[in-house]
Amino acid sequence: MARADTRAAVLVRKPPLPIDPRTKFFLLFFVGFFAFMFPPAHMEFFVMAALALLLSLNRQARTALTLFLVFCAMFALDFYLTPFVFVPVRNVYLIVVRLARMFLPLYLSALLLIRTITVTEFIAAFRRMHLPDAFIISFSVMFRFIPTVNEEWASIRGAMKFRGIGISARNVLTKPMMTLEYMLVPLLMSTATIASELAAASLSRGLESGGKHTCIVDVRFRVQDYLVVLFCVFLLVWWRVGS
Repeated sequence: MARADTRAAVLVRKPPLPIDPRTKFFLLFFVGFFAFMFPPAHMEFFVMAALALLLSLNRQARTALTLFLVFCAMFALDFYLTPFVFVPVRNVYLIVVRLARMFLPLYLSALLLIRTITVTEFIAAFRRMHLPDAFIISFSVMFRFIPTVNEEWASIRGAMKFRGIGISARNVLTKPMMTLEYMLVPLLMSTATIASELAAASLSRGLESGGKHTCIVDVRFRVQDYLVVLFCVFLLVWWRVGS
């Protein structure tokens, strides 16, 4: 009981820099557009540093620091070692240090969206955007479905380890059918149950009912939201002027 109370207290705590869910959606689409336009290396580094700082201010400092260090390592390998890589393996090398590095800012912005927003905040933000209820219910169920399946997968793996059927290259090669039967079949069965339970839970909260809905979550634009949008506009202007 004490552990549950502690976990609930942690979930209630607000981050030092709360950002509106709509701003995080905008940031995700902007970073995706920015990454696939192949910006200069210095702007790529600047965007990654800003995203890592923003994720750290939302209680994800360890993850932000780890990914930022990985990005710096790829950046250094690309800058210092690319001229010395042999031609036969240069394409594979560039895929690792450049193409994978291109997806890191997008992955960081996705983590900012997924790990720092609750389902209630999602629903409140979508209702502020006047989206249809069919989309809101479907998206809220999907958003809660993914972490629930991850928890179920971890539980199945832990149970199967006691029976000597863990997920490993050795077991997949030596016991392929047994691994498939004892790992994937329980996961598929539990997935169907989870989906129906989440759909029922969404309907029991009155998401499908008409009328005006109230919410205890304060979803509104703040100063930091406008600063994030201005930062994105500044990047676009800087990029166009610099090019």
